[in-house]
Amino acid sequence: MSSIISGHDIYALQLQKNTDVTSHHTLIEVELRRKTLYEDILKCVKNWIFDHSDRNDRKRLTEMQMSHLLLRYIFNKKATLFDSKSDPVFIIGKSSLARNQLERDLKNINLKGAEKLAKIIDHELESAATQLRSEKFRRDKQVTLSTSTDGKLIYRDRSQKDFNQLAQRYGPDYYNAAYALGLRYTYICLTGHGLARSYKEETERSPHDSSVCECFASAFNHYFDQYHSAFPDLEVFFGSRGSFFNINWAEQPSNMTYYVSPPYDESLIQLAVDHVFNALDNHLVSQSTFIFCIPGRWTNFSALDALKASSWMQDFVDYSKDKLPFIDYMAANEKDRIIYPTDTCIITLSTEIKKEKTQSIPSRTKKRTNEIEEIEDYNSTTTNETKKRKLD
Repeated sequence: MSSIISGHDIYALQLQKNTDVTSHHTLIEVELRRKTLYEDILKCVKNWIFDHSDRNDRKRLTEMQMSHLLLRYIFNKKATLFDSKSDPVFIIGKSSLARNQLERDLKNINLKGAEKLAKIIDHELESAATQLRSEKFRRDKQVTLSTSTDGKLIYRDRSQKDFNQLAQRYGPDYYNAAYALGLRYTYICLTGHGLARSYKEETERSPHDSSVCECFASAFNHYFDQYHSAFPDLEVFFGSRGSFFNINWAEQPSNMTYYVSPPYDESLIQLAVDHVFNALDNHLVSQSTFIFCIPGRWTNFSALDALKASSWMQDFVDYSKDKLPFIDYMAANEKDRIIYPTDTCIITLSTEIKKEKTQSIPSRTKKRTNEIEEIEDYNSTTTNETKKRKLD
């Protein structure tokens, strides 16, 4: 058996949608190369921003914000262009959604030239995907676990945290896949930003409940067995059903509850709302419920307005900050797992309750009594970061 495997052979295996983790022998070596190519693209983006911004703007813009600008662009491309033939990170093609969001992001940091930067990123992504497919890779070594208490995954001369003990929960056959996935989440700066609802306490439903599905989750932070995620090429080994935007409604049973908690990105939220509206309006689902979790204090937020005005809306609950907990399953310390990031709206849509859009449905606001004054002050002093949806 050859110790060198070509990118073309790896690509062919990907197209077969082979979920047998033991038949994939280059997951880590390919991901290490993908990491290098991604970092080159990120460096290109940072250099462009540096060259086109004045000195004061450079000081205000953090490394993390620039990293998230690229990540957001790629995620918007994935949501609109991704298919089984695409590289999971280096998405090829032109996405109007991604370009429009990039223009807004640059405007928030006082920069022009979104079209030029988009062309540069698209070119770099296509070049990276082509290069990755044409290269050859040595077979992976077996990842080992340092100790069960330390939770470090060891690969050659590298070590990495076993996020949420994913590898330990699945066993040695999955160590390499868990390592590769953790590596990807790390270099694209997604660790710490994939927050999950506290479904166990909120719903009291079993994680094995087959009538429940999380629409935006990951192998690291899902609670229910059925979940969709951004990187099915690696997360399929851990039960992912692929991208929510590629769901086949005809294959979904009735009486389902879908928890729709997209990243707090205006474009992706709007896309998720449109995706669900299309399923409801065209009767692609039956006896189903969609529970959205989105920001509650954004201004000029068309997605929230559309949900509140929908004839499918069953319930609307407005949670003030510090009232609705989220879980960061990738937190370094257990004490940092539970956080209260922002004001949040929970909107329930149901096929069983269709009301006239003109009907007024009052919201229910959950606040602590001693928080009311603080929330009113918040309305008049909202930070520019919140108002502008700056990268955070």
